[in-house]
Amino acid sequence: MGAHLRGMPLNGELTGRGGLFVRTTTTAPGYRLYELAGTVPAKPGLVRDDNHDGDGVEVEIWSLSPVQFAGFVASIPQPLGIGRISLADGSEVSGFICEPAGLIGATDITVFGGWRQFRQQAEGTGPS
Repeated sequence: MGAHLRGMPLNGELTGRGGLFVRTTTTAPGYRLYELAGTVPAKPGLVRDDNHDGDGVEVEIWSLSPVQFAGFVASIPQPLGIGRISLADGSEVSGFICEPAGLIGATDITVFGGWRQFRQQAEGTGPS
């Protein structure tokens, strides 16, 4: 969803655990994406907002063995965590979510449709 996407700085935390990329998809409507303040590398936070009826947010689906998934979850720093995320096709997956406290000073970037699109725009490498 963010810094762990293919080609992003933390992707090795998935591939180094034998993670396999499955597909790119979007969340169901009702999620907002934020750029979290003060994170290095820069990280997003996904929050469910039942009052938001915009388009879903782009996410990547990865597969990890149960043992590797447990180790990965144990390494995730606050305010991020793992929770159930509803996808556009009606299914649910385990994925990154953000505690409300993480939104202090954060910027709502939902309009970009995903972290990759936001980073491309911020770096001047994406469509304007």
